[in-house]
Amino acid sequence: MQADRFRALILACILMGALAVPLFGHVSINPPTAEAGVRHLRLFIRAPVEKEIPVVELGIEVSPEWRENGGDLGFSEHISGWNPHRELDEDGKVLRLWWTGDQAEPETFQMIYFTLTIPEKPGVYPFKSWQKYSDGSVVWWNEPRGEGVQNPYPVVTVSRAPFLTAGIVQVSATTMALLALAISLLSLRNKRKNHA
Repeated sequence: MQADRFRALILACILMGALAVPLFGHVSINPPTAEAGVRHLRLFIRAPVEKEIPVVELGIEVSPEWRENGGDLGFSEHISGWNPHRELDEDGKVLRLWWTGDQAEPETFQMIYFTLTIPEKPGVYPFKSWQKYSDGSVVWWNEPRGEGVQNPYPVVTVSRAPFLTAGIVQVSATTMALLALAISLLSLRNKRKNHA
């Protein structure tokens, strides 16, 4: 009985990890969590077109806290018809990153991959962002998240890296769940052998 409960718990953990997706709405950076000090982490911006007219520009701003604590933005994926632009600070770190080009049509979304160097200091880091529409109007996502907020900015929550990994070995929740499943299956097999 206890083994059945354990297997059910393991299965639930795997499903939660596999099915976990960001909320569909507003501009978001995904995944929204990272370990401190990781270099060249690949994330993506997801930006739905929320008006009845196309988007012609999408951009994000990098907070001073992100840069001051060792964070930076790296390369972005090439997207046919869209041109990347960047504005740098005096230290050569990215202040703003934006894309212009072909129109992103209504009821679609842009998804752009890019790399980041994660700050050494844990915390919740905002990435104010904007979308410019074909009529010249700009929608800013620049408000702190909270109840009743209309235009929340995306955030990346940086956690302290586990002591044992220290950036060398990074274990994801999915890896841990799969390891637990393997242990459970081995335990079940051994139990069956002992009863045979």
